[in-house]
Amino acid sequence: MKHLFRKLAGDTLIFAIGNGATLLISFFMVPIYTSILSASAFGVSDLINTTVNMLLPVVSLNIFTAVFRWGLDKEKNKNEIFSNGSVLTGFGFMISILSGIVIYSMGIKYWWTVGFYLALMLVLNHFQNFARGMDRIRLYAMSGVVVSVVNVLSNIVLMIIYKHGLDGYLLSLVISNFCGVIFLFFAGEFWKFWDKNLVSKSGIKEMLVYSMPMIPNNFTWWLTNDASRLIILAFVGPAGNGYFAIANKIPSLLSTAFALFQNAWQISAVETAKHKSVSKIYSITFNVTLNLLLLGSGVMVSIIKIFMHYYVSSSFFKAWEFVPILLLTAVFSNVSAFLGTTYLVAKKTKGLFKTTIWGTIINIALSLALIPLLGVHGAGISGAVGFLAVSIIRLKQTSKWINIRVKWGTSALMLLGYASLTSIVYLNDALIFAKIIIILLMAVVFATYLKSAKKISNSI
Repeated sequence: MKHLFRKLAGDTLIFAIGNGATLLISFFMVPIYTSILSASAFGVSDLINTTVNMLLPVVSLNIFTAVFRWGLDKEKNKNEIFSNGSVLTGFGFMISILSGIVIYSMGIKYWWTVGFYLALMLVLNHFQNFARGMDRIRLYAMSGVVVSVVNVLSNIVLMIIYKHGLDGYLLSLVISNFCGVIFLFFAGEFWKFWDKNLVSKSGIKEMLVYSMPMIPNNFTWWLTNDASRLIILAFVGPAGNGYFAIANKIPSLLSTAFALFQNAWQISAVETAKHKSVSKIYSITFNVTLNLLLLGSGVMVSIIKIFMHYYVSSSFFKAWEFVPILLLTAVFSNVSAFLGTTYLVAKKTKGLFKTTIWGTIINIALSLALIPLLGVHGAGISGAVGFLAVSIIRLKQTSKWINIRVKWGTSALMLLGYASLTSIVYLNDALIFAKIIIILLMAVVFATYLKSAKKISNSI
């Protein structure tokens, strides 16, 4: 038990050290973006990122998820995994480039970015997931640093020095991902894993049986997470989408921090699944994750106004209004992602789609109903409800093979604390002492659970 948690903590630390730089660099570039790009231009850039994320699992056939999962199996031939994955990634790469060129030649602005950015993202994800599957997490983490540093340097040159605005921002995405691919290829010596003689239809088919059921899941996950942006664009306009994108930067900070843990947990979860006390380990990890997310969100929402005053230009300041509900959306999204790991470990990927589709239906239905009435606030509410529904359904469905015991009392108190902080921020943000007291009480509740969890872990 202690070995599992030590490994999880160690891997998380490595991801944090490597990707922490990525997180900080990306986060603190926002003031530059908001000072150069208009709300509409920022909204366009956000939609392009969203489009690429939507197309990524479709064009790749989601093969990089199989590359990661197969890589964790020690008995599998690593050269065969890399070679089979590379073939499908290569096809996706060519399709992306050709499609981008053809559609751009038809006069559809910025599609060249989608084509080249998507193509490079395919290769980058393939290389990164192979590195993770091989347990080369330092290499994986460093690739993120390379991408972020090159992106910042490109932004400085193209947006600040040469003043190319949105075009410079988009070109920076292409350049930084290209450098990430080159770094991984040479630093990881990936050419040594390529063997055309190991490419086989049976091997590719086996991997696709695992990865393809997750394509509709990823697509519907995108709908659950990002379809509201398109509805905002239709009913509110590009400026509304720009405010939504800026407001989402704060929850993204929380989600990125969670991703550092999630990357490590996906590796540890495979080993944990073989442990006789797997349900207790999952329960402790789940409850710690959920309550830590709520505590972190409480701290963020308590300082959001003063932070946004210095973080963005005055024209974007009103975006703070949408942060509290979007933070709650991020919490439920991360919880559902945590529960999604159990499907990947058990190789029951078909269940992912069944659960996600309910969240998608709820999110889109509520978005269509609420955004015309409440504007951007409607998008936040629909997202929070959608991901909460996914979390509840997954918690029930995964209980068939892993019984996760949720500490409902602790979680309810943490949610109450977050709701109280949100109310103060909206009604009277000057009540600083009240906010401090609530945060301290939330910390005490969390510490109390940690103490009881430690006793359980020691008994396993």
